[in-house]
Amino acid sequence: MGDTALELVRGVMTSPWLYAVLVGLAVLDAFLPLVPSETAVLLAGTFAASHGPDLALVVLAGAAGAIAGDHVAYAVGRALGSRVLSRVPPGTRTARAQAWAADATARGGGPVLVGARFVPGGRTATTLTMGATGFPLRRFSTYDTVACLLWAGWCSGVGYAGGRVFADHPFVGAAAGTTLALLVGLVATLAHRRSAAR
Repeated sequence: MGDTALELVRGVMTSPWLYAVLVGLAVLDAFLPLVPSETAVLLAGTFAASHGPDLALVVLAGAAGAIAGDHVAYAVGRALGSRVLSRVPPGTRTARAQAWAADATARGGGPVLVGARFVPGGRTATTLTMGATGFPLRRFSTYDTVACLLWAGWCSGVGYAGGRVFADHPFVGAAAGTTLALLVGLVATLAHRRSAAR
């Protein structure tokens, strides 16, 4: 079973369609946070360590999809603005994330977008809110490009490191990389909660 799964994943990771899949997953992740774009980019990075996909193309594909998805979310926020935000039920996790994003955007602007990229759920709330509050598109695009390149570089780099350390066991490398990425996400979430409590 394990060998079959490994060969199936290896087939996907060496397919020329991999980069298009990474772009698509990262776009969808802007609206459906359950879409595993981080895991896919990390896994592609793991296989890049053992003659799989090209690491630079993995970074570019992940970043391109994330940038596209963020810009669509920004446009939705800009077009629907307060109608979208007013439909969020008060007291929910989504409402708290939106309130944090609005406050953080007002106080910190673009750098908030970079940090939100690494907070689970932060990306969606922040991009929609930045559009809804009229954050300037040019500044949004600049900070979003930086955020997405850092995110894709981080995910694929962690995967690549795991793939190098566990060269004979790519799933172990991917699991180690995923664990590290989850720990960083946990730290980012705790830092977010701490700053929101102030």
